Amino acid sequence: MTDTSSSRTSARRVIALVYGVLCHGLFIAGVGMMIWQMYFGMSRSFGALAYPWSWIANGLLLAQFPLAHSFLLAKPGRSVLRRLAPVAFGADLAVTTYVIVASTQVLMLFSLWTFSGVIWWRAEGIAHGMLSVLYGASWLLLGKAIADAGITLQTGLLGWWAVFRNARPRYPGLPVRGLFRLCRQPIYFAFALTLWTVPVWTPDQLVIAIVLSAYCLIGPLFKEARFMRNFGQAFADYKMSHPYWLPFPRPSPRNDLSIYDRFAEHWWDGSVRWLRTLQNLVPARLDYFDRLVDWREKAVLDLGCGGGFMAEALAQRFALVTGVDPSSAAIAIARRHAASQGLTVRYLVAAGENLPLASQSMDYVVCVDVLEHVHDLGAVLDEVARVLRPGGMFLFDTINRTRLAAFVIVFLGERIVRLLPRGTHDPVKFITPAELNRLLMASGFGRCDFVGLGPIGLDRRLDFRFGKLPTRSIMYMGQAILLSRRGEKA
Repeated sequence: MTDTSSSRTSARRVIALVYGVLCHGLFIAGVGMMIWQMYFGMSRSFGALAYPWSWIANGLLLAQFPLAHSFLLAKPGRSVLRRLAPVAFGADLAVTTYVIVASTQVLMLFSLWTFSGVIWWRAEGIAHGMLSVLYGASWLLLGKAIADAGITLQTGLLGWWAVFRNARPRYPGLPVRGLFRLCRQPIYFAFALTLWTVPVWTPDQLVIAIVLSAYCLIGPLFKEARFMRNFGQAFADYKMSHPYWLPFPRPSPRNDLSIYDRFAEHWWDGSVRWLRTLQNLVPARLDYFDRLVDWREKAVLDLGCGGGFMAEALAQRFALVTGVDPSSAAIAIARRHAASQGLTVRYLVAAGENLPLASQSMDYVVCVDVLEHVHDLGAVLDEVARVLRPGGMFLFDTINRTRLAAFVIVFLGERIVRLLPRGTHDPVKFITPAELNRLLMASGFGRCDFVGLGPIGLDRRLDFRFGKLPTRSIMYMGQAILLSRRGEKA
């Protein structure tokens, strides 16, 4: 048995060493080839195909790097990596096999490239010296970023060394030190610098620089999605305070709730487009909510009421409405406007995590355009459950956490079309229906029903009109009935 155990140990160590030598050998070869070839503008690579085959081969070489690189970081790719090593060590050697594959890709790209034969510009004299220094400094910066991220992880040492010692790999935590104090993706930023500081420029180098720079901008999005799954709120907090790629400028605020104070005076005058959009959402929401409840003489809480669009619509349905919002400026406008319309609405300044209402005092709670903004969603839902009577209904809408929603709401809505003030939303705080359903059930609600919500047309002012949609991939509405309460506030 001792001989068998010793034999297994020796076999394990041999496998680990073979993978380690292969990993670091290919890593050095790939990085060295990349440094050398780019320094000469890709003019000394070894590919020798004739046109048009050279273009096809170069295109395939260039495409395989970002595509396979990203695939191997995704869940299906990680499964492939585990199968590239003996079954007993596949999971532990995954980080090493990843570096082996990635290094092979880099070595292929920069050694097998077929040079176009055209040199546009070659630095000479002082310019050559300065660019050489910048090029070298860019690689040193990249090395520093790799070290800050965890040198054993980035070079593949983590996997094979753990197998050699018969231990499990200990992956580093969320990188927040060194260059990661300046931005979230210093490795990709530094690598992009190496692409543009070369002293020789050719059409080949330009193509390489453009394509790989685009990858440096897009690729980290998949990495950040993985970080969000692995590190959760810690990464969300880090993301809030650190820019994505460039060390400057600092990111603009996200989930900026100060807009409700800044624009409060214009809540009802129709002069601000994003406020008109909020008002246009009310009929679509009520078209769904009205089918579920009878508002007359029922105690209703409008949680996050702002300046009172939904609260007044509910009061017009003869509900006994209480509006709660943390913005004192918005509440002041809501009180003033309700009085001018002869409507009775009780308005209170408070946050959803600590409602100044008695337990079991409400028949319904309405919460629209709020859940994706709150600080502690679980605490808010607990408070909603506390103030509802048993059998009471929670009616809400929110934004789904999908790439499509982030693109439409944040990129298009805030940055391009300017439908909303920039910084209104943070995509990290968007909520999937599955997550919201789980949190509601934890707070004592039954299973939720959800329907899609979104634009269905334009009005005379070219503002969006809204209604139900067959998809919940951007916005959705829902309802949940309280089955039990988790306790009462003293």
